[in-house]
Amino acid sequence: MKITGETKLFIGIILTTLLILFGGVYFMSKPTPALPKEALISSKTHTLGNVNAKTYLVEFSDYQCPACKTFKPTIDQIVEKNKDKMLFAYRHFPLTQHKFSLKAALAAEAAAEQGKFWEMSSLLFDNQEKLSDEIFSDLAKKLNLDLKKFQTSFDNPELKNIITTDQQYGEKAGVDATPSFYLNGQKIEPSSPENLSQIVEKAISSN
Repeated sequence: MKITGETKLFIGIILTTLLILFGGVYFMSKPTPALPKEALISSKTHTLGNVNAKTYLVEFSDYQCPACKTFKPTIDQIVEKNKDKMLFAYRHFPLTQHKFSLKAALAAEAAAEQGKFWEMSSLLFDNQEKLSDEIFSDLAKKLNLDLKKFQTSFDNPELKNIITTDQQYGEKAGVDATPSFYLNGQKIEPSSPENLSQIVEKAISSN
């Protein structure tokens, strides 16, 4: 059977299309390189757990984000249960649509200057619906912080730089929503807090 030029062209188009499709599937299925641990967890990053653990979970979060608040109890449980087997790191990613998220992050960093970062973080999430310009000093009082020192820290541009650095790195790493999680350098997208727990537990058991 003689193949016409038109048929050859048609076959060529089909083969080229198939090559493009298979090539796309191949490259999309290839795992993306893991982000370096030392970049995901900087010297300014607040952490809980075992710094030498093979398993590490990094969260980019916003104190005014309802989904972040939903995930927090599960994260607390994961860390408490596996504090000797994993490291958890919290990085700031205040969203512009949330009026008090940046100020809340500043309050957490100001509290960290007095050794109360995690305590302030918990209070900020607990009072998420009440966040306002007035509430931060009230939360500082609850933690028995030195209020003068707290306000000085709150106004310190260096603390804002910490938050900005977190956000800029997050954007480069592909963070486009909160919470965003990175497990052992790879971005994961848990469908629920329970699913996050399952993913982390599986990673710990494999290590």
